[in-house]
Amino acid sequence: MLKAVYYTNQFFAGLGGEELADIGLGMFDEPKGPAVGLTRQWKGEMEVVRTIYAGDNFINVDENFEAIGDELLEMVKSTQADVVLAGPAFNAGRYGVACAKVMAFIGEELGIPVVTSMWWENPAVEMYRRRVPILSSTETAAGMRKSLPDLGKVALSLAKGEPLGPARKVGYFPTDKRRNEYVEKTGAERVVKMLLRKLNDEPFITEVPLRTLDRVIPAPAVVDLSLARIALITVGGLVPKGNPDNLKQAFSVAHGKYELTDSNPLTSDNFESIHGGYDTTYASADPHRLVPHDALLALKEEGVVGSIYPYFLTTCGIGTNVESSVKIGEAMLRDLKEGEVTAAILTST
Repeated sequence: MLKAVYYTNQFFAGLGGEELADIGLGMFDEPKGPAVGLTRQWKGEMEVVRTIYAGDNFINVDENFEAIGDELLEMVKSTQADVVLAGPAFNAGRYGVACAKVMAFIGEELGIPVVTSMWWENPAVEMYRRRVPILSSTETAAGMRKSLPDLGKVALSLAKGEPLGPARKVGYFPTDKRRNEYVEKTGAERVVKMLLRKLNDEPFITEVPLRTLDRVIPAPAVVDLSLARIALITVGGLVPKGNPDNLKQAFSVAHGKYELTDSNPLTSDNFESIHGGYDTTYASADPHRLVPHDALLALKEEGVVGSIYPYFLTTCGIGTNVESSVKIGEAMLRDLKEGEVTAAILTST
């Protein structure tokens, strides 16, 4: 029977949630989490002989990763695995980076086939798609049953020593690598066929896709801060206590706009962070950590800045897709223009 090693985080290993995101490297000599479903899918052809896990925070710290590198490799080598796989990571940024980072390291150091899976907007896709086969998954874990079969199918194929086919056929993100292959029709015949399909508004897939890059024109520099009106924006999820506008903890679709006044100071009695992607204890204990209104007031008193926009804008920056991010940004911009804001300070987590 073929053997697989599976990598996951603390959550899918069944150990805990965000409170254990700093847990170190560990393993089980049995399938855990999604690996249980994978083993069933393979129907006796392959089994997960070891589940390796680490906390998302822990594994993404470079110093930690360097420290556990040899141990990680030995965990895999000792099983004589035919393939190593991770995920699906969906649109979870830290988990996605962890999966791709671990797979790239194992694949390059041990020469064992590796594969992972995640949503196309996960930041790990652009970071690692040239080094690791990354299959496309659904956006959230609600699509686990839809995403897992593709991961299992490709992992089994790799374990059998079968070559990985083209990205458009197998379903992984392009690696920007080109390989020669024999086909029945010449390039001239294929390009004419594509042209005819394009002229007839029929679907076609180009063999040489053009690269496109978003171009964002930077705003002009602020010439004199002492005449500027400054706004504060955060993606750290700071909202009035109780979240009266029901902003989403993740996968945001809107933003909040809240007054900065002496009658409603930024204190833990009045505000809290609802962000679903980090430990919000310290942010909720002192909201100025997310919205540094106190520091900006001091700069105003010193004459460094001219005035302060009397509201702060807020949303939760976790799992938000590009389309929603653009809409939220445009809505924030309307508020800032209406308030005659010169510049803004954006804080993250």
